[in-house]
Amino acid sequence: MYAGTIYKDYRQIALALAALGTVSSASLAFAQTLNVQQEEDPRRVNNAARITKEVSPRDSGADDKERVQASYQPKGVELGSFILFPAIENEVLFNSNIYSTRDNVKADIVDKVMPEIKLRSRFSEHAVNFTARAEQFLYRTHDAENHLDANIMADGRYDLSRDWEANGLLSFNRSYEDRGSPDAVAGEHPTLTNTYSTRLGSKQRSGRMTYAAVLTLDRRLYGDVSTSTGTAINNSDRNRIESEGTVSASYELFPGYAAVAELSANRRRYDDRRDDLGFERSSWGYAARTGVSVDLSQLVRGDFTVGYMAQDYEDSRFTDPHGLSVRASFNWTPSKLTVVVPSLERSIQETTASQTSALVRTSAGLLVRHELERNIVLTASGKVFNDYYEGTRQSNWTYEARLRGIWALAPEYYVGAETGTRVRTSTVKSSEFTQTVMLLRLGAHL
Repeated sequence: MYAGTIYKDYRQIALALAALGTVSSASLAFAQTLNVQQEEDPRRVNNAARITKEVSPRDSGADDKERVQASYQPKGVELGSFILFPAIENEVLFNSNIYSTRDNVKADIVDKVMPEIKLRSRFSEHAVNFTARAEQFLYRTHDAENHLDANIMADGRYDLSRDWEANGLLSFNRSYEDRGSPDAVAGEHPTLTNTYSTRLGSKQRSGRMTYAAVLTLDRRLYGDVSTSTGTAINNSDRNRIESEGTVSASYELFPGYAAVAELSANRRRYDDRRDDLGFERSSWGYAARTGVSVDLSQLVRGDFTVGYMAQDYEDSRFTDPHGLSVRASFNWTPSKLTVVVPSLERSIQETTASQTSALVRTSAGLLVRHELERNIVLTASGKVFNDYYEGTRQSNWTYEARLRGIWALAPEYYVGAETGTRVRTSTVKSSEFTQTVMLLRLGAHL
């Protein structure tokens, strides 16, 4: 029975690959007519550590292998104006609480296989890239949790002039909802989520002013699951389209410092006018922020903005969340070998939790990455966030800590290890849990 499910999983991914492959082939045909060469990243001159490329604390650790010194990086396979980077990783991990539950805790060992290909253009101007990655999870004991995740993405940038660019992205993401998610349902299997994303943007510089506009469109589809009693859990009432438009402007006050302003508006529209509990979950929202942007060579880079946000739900029974909006992320590079990334954010997250209009999430994080040796990178990260359930007064606090290391033995292969802990406390005791994960990683790439 499960073999049939795996077959269907791979078949769906193959269809998505074919669709995006058509797009990427057209992109490649266009890009190869440009006949230009790659420009060196200025942050990598003089053997500067790759970790100075950090731009965001939202870090999964999947690219730590790309932070080691250049001589330990894969060379790739040259394909004209492109380079192909094939890779495969294998992880063996121990999860102390696979269902993320407070009671009846179950542990398991999970084998994880992750093939990947990256196709990168080598242009001094314009860019076209393609990435495809799959992640197969195989549980030693609880095989009902076995699942296949995949991500396929094509992105590009077109330089209209020296100071004006247009960019875009198409992606398909197939994943299974984390058992610790606020929206997770107690199904016999985890919930399948398919997300189709499109992003179109443009940025133009004129003197001390920089203008930018971005339009995003996400289509989210959720699969039904069954319970241990055989009854079905309908997730189709979660299917929706999320669209958002953002315009921003910045003014360089003096070198390294700029004043910034940003305005965004969104529409979250559900396929079903009412969900299974009779609530109308579609909504309109906006956020307006202003602040400063800092770019002091390799020392400090980042943004700090603060403003107001609001989301208006169509159902009059819902409480509409609104209030302070904050977004801050900085890269502090005290040396060429170390980067420190603090972050702070307050935003409105979509949820389908019963009686709740939205989650107001406030989060703070800190990441420290250090190049211990030319081929050894160590990373420590911590994050704490609060989810306030608008309308029910439920409040969850989640604490996460992680320590990992990557050791590149040669340009073609590397090993790694990681340990992490996640703890949730809540005003609803059944939502609490503690989870520890430990893993060993082996990877190879060309």
